Amino acid sequence: MLEVLFQNSLITVRSLNILLALGFLFTGTFLLRYVNRHKMNTAFVTEYFPYVLLAALFGGRAAYVLSNISEFQNYWISLIYVWDLKFSFFGMLAGALLAVFLASRKNREDFWSWSDALFLSSMAMLIFVHVGYFFAGKEYGLPTNLPWGIALDVKHIPFVSPIHPTQLYAALLTMLLLIYSVKASKRIHLSGVVGTRALMIYSLGMFGIDFMHGSPSGYLKIAYGIVAALAFIGYIHCSHKTHIIT
Repeated sequence: MLEVLFQNSLITVRSLNILLALGFLFTGTFLLRYVNRHKMNTAFVTEYFPYVLLAALFGGRAAYVLSNISEFQNYWISLIYVWDLKFSFFGMLAGALLAVFLASRKNREDFWSWSDALFLSSMAMLIFVHVGYFFAGKEYGLPTNLPWGIALDVKHIPFVSPIHPTQLYAALLTMLLLIYSVKASKRIHLSGVVGTRALMIYSLGMFGIDFMHGSPSGYLKIAYGIVAALAFIGYIHCSHKTHIIT
């Protein structure tokens, strides 16, 4: 494992942190290219997306804390220790989506066009997150006899036999979905369709992958199911709507 890339008495450089930093750079580049390719308002990105990022971080932290309150009840000050990287993806998505909705409404922008940009940018970031989880030994899988099973020498993983690399399954799913969605966005011109479909497929795929996790989460299964259902409703709406900005 390459959980720690460098360590001395002063600093510790972890692979997950490096991948998250690279993910932010790649996602920012992807977002700007997507906006330019679809002739969207670049000024909207520069003015409002810092607020979208803050809303995502707040929503992600709040959702994680609420679903794991026992971790914080004896040391409440740790609620603000965001450098522990304990965030809920769905909370981050909800916070970002709310911020995009409010900003779009204020500036009379097409919310569904910006939701496409948000959802696909999230897919780009998640590729790096899932790979980072692999090196950190998080979201590990159940034992398997399949030839691609991997034995991870990490203290908190209770299995010594090869296990499913569920993190890489998730990264591959996300990468393929992003490639497909980018290609689809070039031929589907009805805003919201590509993004909501990508979110729906991702949630369904992750729902299935969660059954192979070494520590499966009923909370995550419910969350994936709810998000998939909401994304499906959004997809149906976008597939039949007209382009009217109100």
